[in-house]
Amino acid sequence: MTISREWKLGTHLARFEEPDILWVRIQGETTLQNAIDLTQLYGELGVQKPIFVVTDLTGATTVEAEARQHVSQHSNPAWFLGSVYIGAGFVQKAVAKSLTFVHAMTGRLTFDLHFVSTEREARELIIRERAQRAARVA
Repeated sequence: MTISREWKLGTHLARFEEPDILWVRIQGETTLQNAIDLTQLYGELGVQKPIFVVTDLTGATTVEAEARQHVSQHSNPAWFLGSVYIGAGFVQKAVAKSLTFVHAMTGRLTFDLHFVSTEREARELIIRERAQRAARVA
C-alpha cells in the first residue's frame, strides 16, 4: 500500500508519496508566503530522509523575486535526492538552472536537476535514479 500525505499551500498542492517523492503542483503565482511554506515542507520531510521533489509547472504563472530568493537561501540541498520539473518553460528552466549553479559554486549542491514533459517521464526518471544510486552503493 502506498502511503501519501497532502498539503494545500495557497493555490498550490503538495503530496508526499512513499518512499521518497514529494509531488508539487504549482497553480498560478508563487508568492513569498508560498515559498516559505514550501521550503518549510521540504525541510520537514528532507531532514527525515532526502526526497525527490517533482514540481509540475504546467499551471504556473509568475514567481515573486522574493520567493525565488527565499527558496535559494533557505533550502538545504542535503534534503533532496533530486529535483524534477514537469512542463517548465524557458524562463522557468533558466531560473532553476541559475539556482542550481549558485549551489554548485558554493559546494552545497548534492542533487541532480531534470526537466521532463509528463508525470510518467518523471516516474521513469526517478526509477532510473534509484537504480543508479543502488548500483553505486553496491
